[in-house]
Amino acid sequence: MSDATPRLYEELPEALSGLGFQKDQVTFFLGSDEWILRETRVALTPRHLEQLRGVLAGAGLGVRLLVLSGAGDRAGYSDGDYRAVGARIVERDEVPGLSGVDVFHALKEPTAYESEIPGPFLRIGALHLASYPPGVGMLLRRGNFAAILDGGTVGSCSYALLGGDRTPIVASMSRFAGVVSGRKVVEGLERNGLGPGRIVVVGGGVAGLSAIEEMRSKIGHLLVVESFAPSRESLPATLRALGCESFEVVPEMRSEILEGAVGLVFAHRSGAQAAEKVCDYEAVRRMAKGAAIADIAIDQGGSILHDGYRADDDALTARDKYRELLKDFYYFAETNIPRHVPCEASVSHGNASWGYVATLLALSALHGSPRQVAEELLRLDLRVGPPGGTQGGTLFECLVQDLRNGVQLARNGVRTVIADPDIERNEALVRWIRDHTAGS
Repeated sequence: MSDATPRLYEELPEALSGLGFQKDQVTFFLGSDEWILRETRVALTPRHLEQLRGVLAGAGLGVRLLVLSGAGDRAGYSDGDYRAVGARIVERDEVPGLSGVDVFHALKEPTAYESEIPGPFLRIGALHLASYPPGVGMLLRRGNFAAILDGGTVGSCSYALLGGDRTPIVASMSRFAGVVSGRKVVEGLERNGLGPGRIVVVGGGVAGLSAIEEMRSKIGHLLVVESFAPSRESLPATLRALGCESFEVVPEMRSEILEGAVGLVFAHRSGAQAAEKVCDYEAVRRMAKGAAIADIAIDQGGSILHDGYRADDDALTARDKYRELLKDFYYFAETNIPRHVPCEASVSHGNASWGYVATLLALSALHGSPRQVAEELLRLDLRVGPPGGTQGGTLFECLVQDLRNGVQLARNGVRTVIADPDIERNEALVRWIRDHTAGS
């Protein structure tokens, strides 16, 4: 899909103007992810904060910008760079004394210091609840949030107006996950003297296609497993445009598909649920000796069913089990793949997320508080398109609907509300949430 950022930047000030704000200033806090699995990226660059301030000012709204010290260091952005665009740098020990935070944004899952932010606030960033992130458990125990939105499920509405990705935040990172995974498969095949040969890619979305582009020199025959019928129908034209000459697109994995394959990429995703186990270990053993395997879905528990699999394993435990199981193959699974290209990935992520941050801040000014925003979002039904079809709905309405689609958890008094049906259907995850909820 095309990059919708320029159009969003042009149209968002008008979309936010005339809303009748209850307060004329909001507070945004940009967090650091550096403590998570050697994270190197930052959710928003200084340029994105400039855009954020400019868009909100165009709508008649002031914004206080807070940035946790060191947030951008590993991506190449210093505290001084953030100060230069008007942000106040917050030291770690100052966090408990902050007041009036409306929106908090970090790229990855919550970390411990977020539970010390005086609430309630709206939190948007990656979640991967299926990996039982301890930072979410801390937020649940403290109960200091109004709503937690998963960047991976924000979307499905504004893309129809803007021509961008269906879920733009996760798509921005999926591209890098696919690129790095594809490169790792090529690296593994060259190390083991394999290819070109049969390569299987599970998932024909952004990540899968990005991986295919990187693996073209090693593809003798490509087989794409894609369960979503509309995507399956459009894939042949896309694959031909990528230069693939010999390929098949099938709706489901079968053991014989892996017979003699030299490469396998798992590029499917499952929202808040654990990753679908699309094959078992016995099927993988049918691959060529020394074949290369990359599992982008490791954040959601991994993709291969085996005797040691446990539904409550976190992502690192699951990965370690796979590494032992697949020691005769070249196996790559990284719980944080885009960190390998920190600067580019930070820019891409910020391009996709800053418009949603601006909309959340505008909603907080419109309704008066983050708690009220959460209540208003939960009044909306989940839907995949704009009101009235693809021609209906304003840009603001579509962005708000995108945000509703991303709400995973919200606080209603002392109760934690599960706002995503995928979570509700996962009994183990519901128990984990309830066990960690303040006042449960």
